[in-house]
Amino acid sequence: MNTQQFGQLVAIPQRVKQRLRALTQSFPEETIETSHQRAIAAWVVGRYLRRFGFVCEIEESSAWNPTLSLLTEFAELEIYSIEGDELGTVECLILPPEAEELQIPEAVVGDRLAYIAVEVNPEQTWGTIVGFVPALRLKSPKLTIKREKLLSRERLIDVLADVESLVEESRLSELQGYWERHGIWSEEQRLAAIAQLESALLLQTKERRQVETAAQQLERLIAESGGTAVNRELAFKEDDSEAGDRLELREILKRLFQSLREDLD
Repeated sequence: MNTQQFGQLVAIPQRVKQRLRALTQSFPEETIETSHQRAIAAWVVGRYLRRFGFVCEIEESSAWNPTLSLLTEFAELEIYSIEGDELGTVECLILPPEAEELQIPEAVVGDRLAYIAVEVNPEQTWGTIVGFVPALRLKSPKLTIKREKLLSRERLIDVLADVESLVEESRLSELQGYWERHGIWSEEQRLAAIAQLESALLLQTKERRQVETAAQQLERLIAESGGTAVNRELAFKEDDSEAGDRLELREILKRLFQSLREDLD
């Protein structure tokens, strides 16, 4: 293992395993191993993201709650900026070393930003993030993704950095102004808009596709926020993407994504 690979590992201290044994001592024997795996997956992801300044309350995960761990298959992890802004929730999943595909249990499919694959050595002394898959890339009922199709952990950090910028109130001021002319803007709508912008950043690498992916989803949200009158107003033809308000929205999003890149450079 070279230095770079070693730097991606997350140590799993003995005290973590001792704590898990204490938490699951009353569990049925057949559930203990999988409960430990889920909790360790959340631990590895949380500790790794902390290296980059993100805040993760690992023990708030269902995997670290004795009752929820017994009743559910969740190993979710909420991610926050250092200022306390919520960036999204990810699901942490163990990927065995020999596995060619990441299997995502149907029970954990929900309001997640991404599903993160974690590999742990047999002795459970270290773990590492193998990669991740954006939630919107999953097409039910097919809830598997090949190992080689997972996006890199470096991409995850880049996207979270973009999301951290998105939650800044001033970042969405131009989009808010547009939204208020066509629909109803609220805190709920702000969070929904951020979620769609996150998805566009995750699913697309080229700016043109990011803009179009986000624009189509935001048009739908704006219409829903304003009711049927807005639906009619935004009911342009499919090939009329450069007309009127639709072009304005795409220009706003283009400037937004460009500003994110400039902040990271």
